[in-house]
Amino acid sequence: FDQNSYKVSGGLHGVGVSVVNALSSKLALRIWRDDKEHYIEFAHGDAVAPLKVVGDAPGKRGTEVSFLASVETFKNIEYDFATLEHRLRELAFLNSGVNIVLSDMRHAVEKREEMHYSGGVEEFVKYLDRNKKAIVPAPIMVRSEANGIGVEAALWWNDSYHENVLCFTNNIPQRDGGTHLAGFRGALTRQVNGYAEANAKKEKIALTGDDCREGLTAVLSVK
Repeated sequence: FDQNSYKVSGGLHGVGVSVVNALSSKLALRIWRDDKEHYIEFAHGDAVAPLKVVGDAPGKRGTEVSFLASVETFKNIEYDFATLEHRLRELAFLNSGVNIVLSDMRHAVEKREEMHYSGGVEEFVKYLDRNKKAIVPAPIMVRSEANGIGVEAALWWNDSYHENVLCFTNNIPQRDGGTHLAGFRGALTRQVNGYAEANAKKEKIALTGDDCREGLTAVLSVK
């Protein structure tokens, strides 16, 4: 690892798969690397056999993780499709160009969702406002990078009175916001007020933050 290892990562800093393994009756890993396919299997956290090469895989790279949650630990091991779809769709929007496939084969008819969005957070706000009437032609996109930190923001106003701003840091949602949300709100209020003051034909107009964010749908992503 070096100083860039966690630059855009989010989660449990590498212990996630260890925890899943410990709480699973079975976990299997297939790794395609160096033109070979490697395989290892665990049962209740312990390796069944050492990692071994099981075949050739010229040009193929990647990792497949399969696990079965332990009924000894969990009373309910039913996975909710809607919950998984919601989170995976967020990741597809936040990582433009990534293709994510969610497949549910527990029933006679497979339920399948493929998620791929080349437009990133701009498409995200369009998706969030798909059933609302926009009052500006297209989302406003802001992209910048400073000191190795990238920021993306997409803003779109609709004819409702509700504000809907979603914040993410390294793809992890901050439901309660944070300093990046506070900075975003402050900057937005200043810019709108500056524009209003420069273009007001009569008396001075003073807009509050709530005024500026009325009907706003926005996605703010920091990496």
